[in-house]
Amino acid sequence: MIQEKYNRQIFEAGTIDAIENLSHMRSNVLSPVGITKGDSVLIIQPDCESIVEWLQEQAAQVTVAMEDSIGEVKERSNIIINLGHLSETPSTLKKHLSEGGRLVYAFSEKDRLSNFIKNLLKEAGFNDITTFRVSPDYLFTTEIYAEDYLGGGAGDYLLIAK
Repeated sequence: MIQEKYNRQIFEAGTIDAIENLSHMRSNVLSPVGITKGDSVLIIQPDCESIVEWLQEQAAQVTVAMEDSIGEVKERSNIIINLGHLSETPSTLKKHLSEGGRLVYAFSEKDRLSNFIKNLLKEAGFNDITTFRVSPDYLFTTEIYAEDYLGGGAGDYLLIAK
């Protein structure tokens, strides 16, 4: 289990960098995506070792692409994940998405990108966009709310587009 594997390393390093890179909580933001053993996942510019390993435990195939190498990815995935940044437009990423696949963005509320990205998703032909508020943030999510849930309060955003 990832938690047990990395807790010792976090404790020994004792730094915020170790927590951000190795915490098992980093994968919590992806729980609404519903990743299963049959999924093929493309994650772009991951900033966390534990998320990649968690994805490898959940999905059949995980491809990691850096921002400057997305064009080199040949196979299509049914889930594409962008965490913390807008590395490429949804219309470009759609070319790497299999039929019926999902495009996932998680980003900080302070960046105020939610409406902008929703518009880009709609322009790219994604008509089914589900928005969640994640709290306290997408890095260490402990609570996930539907965007329109009144008790959800502030938090970062998770968008899942089909």
